[in-house]
Amino acid sequence: MKFKIKKKQRNIIIAAVVLATVVIAVCVHSGVFRPKYTYSGDPYVCLDAGHGENDVGAANGDRYEKDDDLKLTLKIKEKLEAMGIKVYLTRDDDSDVTLAERCKSANKKHCTLFISVHRNSAEDKKANGIEAWVSRNPKGDEYTLAENLVANICKLTGQQNRGIKKGFRDNSFGDYYINSDTDMPSLLLEVGFITNDNDNKAFDEKLDEMRRQGATVPTHDMIKNEAQIAGIRESAKINV
Repeated sequence: MKFKIKKKQRNIIIAAVVLATVVIAVCVHSGVFRPKYTYSGDPYVCLDAGHGENDVGAANGDRYEKDDDLKLTLKIKEKLEAMGIKVYLTRDDDSDVTLAERCKSANKKHCTLFISVHRNSAEDKKANGIEAWVSRNPKGDEYTLAENLVANICKLTGQQNRGIKKGFRDNSFGDYYINSDTDMPSLLLEVGFITNDNDNKAFDEKLDEMRRQGATVPTHDMIKNEAQIAGIRESAKINV
């Protein structure tokens, strides 16, 4: 009898260990055991200058998208910091940073808004204007934020407003990596076509003015709103 009881107890213990292992595996996979989110109510914007180093992005002769992306990103950073907004850059020089690294670092920093800065391109040299891309499954009110950013830039530069688009250019069922793999509200901003001379002229001549007037910079209230949404999302993930 004693042997049978011990055997039964042992089987229960083994079953409990197996069940616990399964539960832990599911929790880890679903992110339940992620470190507690440190949202403090303060906006923390991640600015992502597209491409870098050997990945030049789009090009027009010896003009490379990676350089324009970085120039504008640094201008936006300057303006945001002048507003008292904390900023994190995925790159601040001509370096090669993978998409996974960009998203991972922003998530690890617990940024509350992610803006990826790019230039557009097309075989048709007449293609022009400003547009932005957001996720098909938004994490906040990034659609409205993108609308305001694009409208402000177009108002200042006189460029065409191409609107806000969801998903991914070549895949109607997917998203751009930075919009799908970031935890916070995010958007990809296409600041004119590098293949269009008029868009390049506007970029070159209006760059400092865009920075001074904050045309490419979301307002403090917009950023604060996205920060609150990001904090709520993270809190919900932890408590689910």
